Amino acid sequence: MTDDDKLAMCYQVIGDTATEISQAYSDFGDLVGYYMGQTSTTLQLRLFRPLALETSLYLLSLLDTTSEFYTDIHQETEKLAEELEVPSLEERLATYKQGTDSVSHFVTACQQVVGSDALWLSMRRKDTPPQETISDRGYVVIKSAAEKIEEVVESLK
Repeated sequence: MTDDDKLAMCYQVIGDTATEISQAYSDFGDLVGYYMGQTSTTLQLRLFRPLALETSLYLLSLLDTTSEFYTDIHQETEKLAEELEVPSLEERLATYKQGTDSVSHFVTACQQVVGSDALWLSMRRKDTPPQETISDRGYVVIKSAAEKIEEVVESLK
C-alpha cells in the first residue's frame, strides 16, 4: 500500500466515523423511526463537521508526530478548526495525548459536541443528554469507531 493510499485510508476513517456518529444521534428516538430509517438530515449535517474535527484530533493523538501522515492530517485539521472557529486546537490535542484514557476522552468529547447542539436539544428531552451506557446507541458507535481508528493507526506502522 502506498503512502497516498494510507493517507486516504486515514481520511476515510475520519469521514466514516463522523458520519456514523452523526447518524446515530440524528435518528428519531422511537422504535418505529429506527426501523423505518427516519433521521434528521439537517441534524446529521450540523453534527458532521464538529465530529470530524474531534475524530481528527483523536487520530492525531495516536499518530507519531514525526510521520508525514501526522503533518498532512494536522494541516487539514487546523483548517477545519479555523472554519468552525475553534480557538484552542493545540490544547485539545494535548489533552488527548496527556490523558490516561484517550478513548474515554474521545467518547466524552463527541457526546459534548452532540449534547451542545441546539437542534439536537430541541429534538430530545433536555434532561436526557448523551450517556456513556450501552443503551445509548451513539455511545456504542463512538466506542466501535475508536477501535477502528486504532486499527487504522496500527496498520500505518
